[in-house]
Order: sequence, then C-alpha cells, then structure tokens
Amino acid sequence: MNEFVNLTLENLEQEHLCCAISDKKHQNGVNLKKEWLKERIPEGHIFRKLNAQGKVFIEYAPLEKAWCPVSGENFLYIYCLWVAGSFKKNGYGKELLEYAMEDCKKQHKNGICTISSKKKKPYFGDLKKLILWKKPKMFCVCFRIGRILRMGSFCRICY
Repeated sequence: MNEFVNLTLENLEQEHLCCAISDKKHQNGVNLKKEWLKERIPEGHIFRKLNAQGKVFIEYAPLEKAWCPVSGENFLYIYCLWVAGSFKKNGYGKELLEYAMEDCKKQHKNGICTISSKKKKPYFGDLKKLILWKKPKMFCVCFRIGRILRMGSFCRICY
C-alpha cells in the first residue's frame, strides 16, 4: 500500500501542493489554491495525494458543494484524478479511485460523478479510462452534451 496524505486545515501549509492555478511564478497559484482549499475542506472537499513531489492525486467533494455545472444530491463529484509522468502504471490511480469509492460508501452516498470529454482536455478527464477501469463496468456515461462533454457516474447499484 502506498503512502497517501489527505490535505487538512492542519497540514495544508506544510504539504506540497501538486495542483495549482499556474502562472509564471507558480507560487502565486499555489497560494491561491491553498486559500480556496481552506474554504472548501470544511465543506467536505477531499484532496488526497501521494506523499511525494509529483502530480498524483484525486480531488472530490459532495456534489451539493462542488464548483461545477452539475446539480444533484447525495453524490460525490470528482474534480480531478491525475497521475502524471513517471508515476503512471504503478496503480496509484486505481488506489485513489478505490479510496473515493470507499469514502462514497462510508458517507452513504448514491454514487460518484464527474464531467469528462471524449478525449482528455484541460479541466476534463478521459471518461474512457474510468469506464474501462474495472470489470464489470462500474462507471458509465449518463448523458452527453454535444460531441465534447459527457457526464459519467459510478452508482450505488454498481457496488
């Protein structure tokens, strides 16, 4: 089992933040992201990352509090699941997603949802990876908006 860390109000300032609104000076983006997280963590926002310098993390929140163009109740919303570079192909993404799915069950949520695109695009993940992730299929496309946007979910009936 790998060592992961959940960001909390207590450890946020000390932890390396691997996802930030980036700018040329980067630190400004890190500071902005940390300020945003300080307001979101009390709402149930989870930022779980590998305890390493790199982009290996999942970020999700209760759908009712999520900053996304989706409304609903009793679901978790995945903002981002990211495993980059040399960290790929080590099972980190699977571990992070399984953590979110277990958290979903513990909170008695109906499921998990996310917005994605047919191919990976900025701010939208590749739903194909979630759909193919486990057999039998646990994530599915719920609806499409045009040719780009898709809504995917992992529902209670699947587990």
